Amino acid sequence: MKQLGIPSKTIFTTFFLLLAISSCSVKTSELSENKEASKAKESENKEALNLITYMMNELIKQPAMPPGISLALSSNSKIIYSKGFGYTNLRTKQSVTPETQFRAGSLSRLITITSLAKLIEQGKISFDDTLHTILPDYPHKKYAFTIKQLASGLSGMDNYTEQDKFMQSNYYSVDEALSVFSHVPLAHKPGEKYKYSIHSYTLLSKVLEKVSNQSFIDVLNQDIFSPLSMNSTSIEDLKNRSEQMTGLFKLNEEDINKGYLTQIDTLKDYSYSWAGAGIISTPTDLLKLANSYTNGFIKKEELHTVFEIQKLNSGDTIRETIGWDKNWDMDDRKVFEQDGSAEGARNIVSVFPDSNLSIALMTNAFRLWAIEETAHTLAIPFLTDPAPQQQPKGIFKLEIDEDVRGEWIRRDGYIVLDGENDRLVIDPDTQNQEIFKLIYLNRKNKYALIHPDGILYSEISLNEVSITGKVMYYRGPNLHKTSTEPPYLKFTSLK
Repeated sequence: MKQLGIPSKTIFTTFFLLLAISSCSVKTSELSENKEASKAKESENKEALNLITYMMNELIKQPAMPPGISLALSSNSKIIYSKGFGYTNLRTKQSVTPETQFRAGSLSRLITITSLAKLIEQGKISFDDTLHTILPDYPHKKYAFTIKQLASGLSGMDNYTEQDKFMQSNYYSVDEALSVFSHVPLAHKPGEKYKYSIHSYTLLSKVLEKVSNQSFIDVLNQDIFSPLSMNSTSIEDLKNRSEQMTGLFKLNEEDINKGYLTQIDTLKDYSYSWAGAGIISTPTDLLKLANSYTNGFIKKEELHTVFEIQKLNSGDTIRETIGWDKNWDMDDRKVFEQDGSAEGARNIVSVFPDSNLSIALMTNAFRLWAIEETAHTLAIPFLTDPAPQQQPKGIFKLEIDEDVRGEWIRRDGYIVLDGENDRLVIDPDTQNQEIFKLIYLNRKNKYALIHPDGILYSEISLNEVSITGKVMYYRGPNLHKTSTEPPYLKFTSLK
């Protein structure tokens, strides 16, 4: 019997058709999975953004809070959140926007340090150079010190002293500003101890001028502001104030308006230290600066030195690197950050290097004392995926212990947990009554407590017989991991 054969051409055609169908099916499946993953991530981001906005809206309501606050976050060097809260002017009710400029205060130091790092990259200077190698005509001191010591607070230079000579209100150059302190002797031997000194940054800015053969302002514009597109950052000029510059406020300490915020009419002039306190900026621009430490703008060799924990002559380490503080959040994540202040300003920029997340917050009053705690808690929704747990419900009477200068003080109170208006009440129905709003962060047992000093990280846990909780307030330099520090408040429900 004759056998029927299928032409080889037909076999190959059928095979490739089936292969193409299979491939399309796989690709369709992959596209569907990617689409679902993208939707899930978008939903998580929306949840995190809403949570951050909610916390900030509650914070700005607090008494004596700065009239205006601006906040920005970036992930993988991309700005993911930028929003203003409150006002730049209490009379006109002009709103803070992401374009509103604030005094950077001592965050100006980070800009100066970044400029130094770029000049080191260019081979124009070394961290190991001594000051007088660069500035031989600067008045000699008892001890020599290096550029690294000058930049890290280990030079032996003091901060403001009674010997400072403020001969004018406005200084038009770095050379003029040097006359304020160049005659002052060192406070101690270089490397003996850390000492913050605003004058050391003014001196450092003269070093930058010398090695670059440019003015300090031109150095910043060329090496930092222009390449990083920091278009809203500049030296503060009180005679020609930017239209985007916020009004600045202080807490009134006298007369009938005692305790109320009032606008500062005659502003302090920081032209005697542009490099240490005299720059204005926005949170978005500060994140561009912060991201330059993680996106390759600064070479690894310089990064290693900048973020190296500094040592004293004794061998003891300190919290400070060069321009940055080393810290941890409550989940033991590393944080490199710097907070800054000036008249009418309190700010922070925090970098979580292992998560490639950065956050910057700026205010228009010298308030918000718990600014590190605030930044760390605001970052949680983007550092931790949502993991909601069943939270306790009801009104629970509490035994509360408060850490008052290292001594535990017992206080009465109760906690209301209803999922809508959660709050902690301390010393109810007394003159000392305090009521703090609690916000569940949808991440295990983590809460944010809204305090007049800022947003405080909190935990509330439920076991078989009671609830327990704690509220953290760092209260100073963390030389150890934050999670090992004692809480500001701890409480247990009564049976």
